[in-house]
Amino acid sequence: MLKALRILGAILSAIGLVGIAAGLLASSSMIVAIGIRGVSLLSTISAVTLCTGVTALAGGTIPAIVQRRSNQKQLEHDRETDRKQFSDYAKDSLNPEKTRIRLEQLRRKNPNLNTLVETCLEQMDRIDTYQARHRSLLEANEAIYLEDTIEIIDESEKRICRNIRNIINCCILVEDSKSSVNELDGNIINSSLAENEEELKTVATLLRYSVAYINNYNRSGVSDRSELDAWLKVMKSSIGGNNEKH
Repeated sequence: MLKALRILGAILSAIGLVGIAAGLLASSSMIVAIGIRGVSLLSTISAVTLCTGVTALAGGTIPAIVQRRSNQKQLEHDRETDRKQFSDYAKDSLNPEKTRIRLEQLRRKNPNLNTLVETCLEQMDRIDTYQARHRSLLEANEAIYLEDTIEIIDESEKRICRNIRNIINCCILVEDSKSSVNELDGNIINSSLAENEEELKTVATLLRYSVAYINNYNRSGVSDRSELDAWLKVMKSSIGGNNEKH
């Protein structure tokens, strides 16, 4: 629309200038042919045409310049936002919220990463769900005697974020939308996702043991924690091994 307005403005301006020039340089034969009033009318029409053309040209040019500058400012703002998000994530790469933001940033830059990002976000959603269920379970039963399980699930979430960090590291190579996701290291990505699935299974099992323990405790006031403690020991051992590996 603006381009068409600029073209129209240029055409009208040119016609107006030609008309004004013709009026100013009118020969005696031309004056005789159309008369002084005709020449004056030609000059007036040409002036109006020129003014209309200049107005149209300005109307098509000024908004385009303003839009271009606005787009440039928005681009600079987006780049600064991306830099800040990357910096925030780099300083705290095990933070779930910052991990989500970084994943969305990667997907925005390269839509071909959408499927992989969705898989990572789905795993993070599941650990969030388990954490929420666990909190509800403890709060509903005032189970302060199971507070030691809270830290274990939080550590599991960190392990999931750590594995996703490995995936994000791979995605950096194809962060540009022109890059092909075929360049991704499939072994690292698949193993990281698989480890997260195992982690999610252990948390789900912990929840089942916690429910069983609480129900038994509610019935008799005492309960055998041996199975729950054995599973917590397995999870703690796994966390220790994972920290050494990373």
